[in-house]
Amino acid sequence: MFELAPGNVRIALNAADAAKARVAELEGKVNRAKHPDEILTDSVLALGSGPLHCDLAPAIAAERWDGVRKAYEDCEELSERWHTLEGEAESVRVNAVRKGAEAIRAGKKAPSVAAAILDAETQLESCSLVLTDAVADLRKARSAYDALWRDQKFLAPYRDSVIAAFKEQRAKAAEAYSIIAGAVSETRRRYGTLHDLTVNHLDAIPEEPYSYLPIRSTGWAQADLENALGVLGRQVSATDPLLSGDFLTLPLEEIADAAEEVADNIKGTADRQNYMVPRDGIISTRLI
Repeated sequence: MFELAPGNVRIALNAADAAKARVAELEGKVNRAKHPDEILTDSVLALGSGPLHCDLAPAIAAERWDGVRKAYEDCEELSERWHTLEGEAESVRVNAVRKGAEAIRAGKKAPSVAAAILDAETQLESCSLVLTDAVADLRKARSAYDALWRDQKFLAPYRDSVIAAFKEQRAKAAEAYSIIAGAVSETRRRYGTLHDLTVNHLDAIPEEPYSYLPIRSTGWAQADLENALGVLGRQVSATDPLLSGDFLTLPLEEIADAAEEVADNIKGTADRQNYMVPRDGIISTRLI
């Protein structure tokens, strides 16, 4: 059985104690290195998603949003880097324990791993610090982007662009409706003729299975198609400013007064209608 000389035993034990203490110190350092999940909270991650602008917005919106995305991607990269460094720090810890154990078995002094441990712990803590700074940059970038939605010099021309695009698209919708409405109506008519010839005149389908087939009031024969066309037709031909969308296109200096006037008219109509609601089966006749 292998035995160490007393002096070597003391050396080995001291080396093991030193390695153990250093490992414990490393673990403490690692614990002090803030985990990315504590830094990149749900509220922080939300800063990098959900752009508010569309393709009609002034160019500055896209520029600032690009800044938000760049800051967000930096945070993601640093988070990945932190996990890599965490794995490296763990490897240093495991190697320190293994080398210390091997030295004890050989009756030798454990090799120093202080430099490697210090480097691992420093990199991990530094990455946490840089990630924290990156989150601050992300907040600043998002704040600069959100500030646009309080800037009249940005919002007013943006609205003008949207108004022009809306009116153009509305005209296209009306044109498309006239085409689709005619095509759908003609298709329904052809289907009705086809059904009549096949089922009623040529008796191609026996009565028993026919009663189970969904071909009489579904598909092209369903009434919902006609109803849908009616809804679309009323919408594309609407002249009421509230229904057509023209109300929202009014100049900003006029829309508030117009809203008050329309609201008063609607409220007055509703009050008169409520005045006529039956109470205990009796309808009021005091309508002015």
